[in-house]
Amino acid sequence: KVEQSGKSNKSNLNLKQARVVEVLSNNKCIVNYLGKNIEAIISGRLKQIGHHTRTIIAVGDKININLDTNRIEEILPRENTLSRFTEDSFQREIIIATNIDQVVITSSFAYPDYTIGLIDRYLCAAAINNITPVICVNKFDLAVPIQLEDFDYYKKIGIKVLFTSIKDGTGIKELKEILKDKDTVFSGNSGVGKSSIINYLQPGLNLRVAEVSDYNKKGIHTTTSTKIIFWNFGGSLIDTPGIKTFTLHNKHKEFIPGIFPGFNELRKYCKFNNCTRTHEIECAVKIAVENGDYPIEHYESYLRIMASL
Repeated sequence: KVEQSGKSNKSNLNLKQARVVEVLSNNKCIVNYLGKNIEAIISGRLKQIGHHTRTIIAVGDKININLDTNRIEEILPRENTLSRFTEDSFQREIIIATNIDQVVITSSFAYPDYTIGLIDRYLCAAAINNITPVICVNKFDLAVPIQLEDFDYYKKIGIKVLFTSIKDGTGIKELKEILKDKDTVFSGNSGVGKSSIINYLQPGLNLRVAEVSDYNKKGIHTTTSTKIIFWNFGGSLIDTPGIKTFTLHNKHKEFIPGIFPGFNELRKYCKFNNCTRTHEIECAVKIAVENGDYPIEHYESYLRIMASL
């Protein structure tokens, strides 16, 4: 929310820098300028620029706006982008958020159960885009001891893991400290309690929450659009609708063997520099799995990701 002027290439207009907090349509969005939300339209010139995404502009974008007309004239270069991709052959990009410091990968111990594979996909995307990941597993009051062990390896390799519960406030204070003065995106399955955590952190927001489906115990979508919420304790949150799958792009396949959680320290011991960690002999990762030094469930998650790409 810092004021900054800019000059557009179009008619030398005097512009002000703002940030997109919600996308309403392909040509309308809400931007925040000096703490005030303004409905803006996107310049027709920008619509003509070729994009590989479904939308021209995304939540988190920093833009230059002409306040005389409330028209966005420029989208500034993105520091980073967290995206998922459609599962069809075209693999269209769906931008979740841009210009963020960290992603809180939100899961729950039950209703719905956490999925190691989904968490690993998020961790890969975070590594590729140079975004700090935090794993937040909610509904700690429903956890059983064996489940806690599933997250020991993430902790061992230096990934921040939080267990939270709004029933008794477990982990909420620590989560608040992590969020303070950072631009954060909350993402994960539907029904894991993202909105409940947000309401707990900042009473008065009154985000809509819902119970999981009685029929299939899956989460029900309560957040229907991506938007930025500014914390009263500093920083901002990009709240996103829950998703069922998080698909990486085929072009990422070459990076996965190097950045998959826990592989970085092992890769230097592989016989081949271009080892894919799947079929090669003298692969340090495969040897670690066989010796019980690398969790087999994470290796199987890796194999599923590679096969999907």
